[in-house]
Amino acid sequence: MTFEEIKERAKSAETLDELFSLWKKAHAAEKFYEGTTVPTIEKNSFISDGYVSEEAYKNATKKVLFVLREANIATHRDKKDNPELRTHQNFYGDFLKDIGNDNLPKQKQKMARMAYYLQHSELSEDERKRPDEEGMKRALASCAYMNINKRGGDKKVNWEKFDGYFRTYNVFIAKQIEIINPDIIVLIGSNEYELFYNSIKVWHTSYRMKGVPRVGKEYGTNKNIDCYMREFFDRAKKHEKNG
Repeated sequence: MTFEEIKERAKSAETLDELFSLWKKAHAAEKFYEGTTVPTIEKNSFISDGYVSEEAYKNATKKVLFVLREANIATHRDKKDNPELRTHQNFYGDFLKDIGNDNLPKQKQKMARMAYYLQHSELSEDERKRPDEEGMKRALASCAYMNINKRGGDKKVNWEKFDGYFRTYNVFIAKQIEIINPDIIVLIGSNEYELFYNSIKVWHTSYRMKGVPRVGKEYGTNKNIDCYMREFFDRAKKHEKNG
């Protein structure tokens, strides 16, 4: 099948497995992938994502989808692995086994805290902002997540390549969101794509927040997390107010 034929079939995919199978074929069929991919990433590289736990997500009272830009595959990969079988599942699964197993920016803890806040509108404002360890684990387990660029990228986003990928694969990206069917989308690392117009747009989890005062550890285990969460709470409230 040609790339356009695969793209047309993707519009009727009903599951993530079906969509990802077509997406991989599209990667292989893409003729000008140099315009959508940083040079060190293989053409057939594909990083699967989706649900942290599909069962927990489908049983969640409020379904939260985190949308990220791309995985840093150029740096963090085993070059002996099969590029088509890369996955981010273990990244979050390891956190659920051991909450201390997090990367330096504490991405998973921040996402878990955001999810808990969004999922528990029945609690008081203070309770929503202060989940315990088990609450964070349950919140993250019941989320979905996706990278826009499924091939992966480098340490810093190459925006020309990234925009090229988004334009080329926008049908696949939109279809994944449709299948996941979230109540709330949190866009980590903002962009101006119309597809994410109604999402909660937050800083990238590794953003250093230069010049933003660190005032304590009221809403996290360090001042960086506390600073990030205070900003998130403000943005979530504004999003809720604007409908």
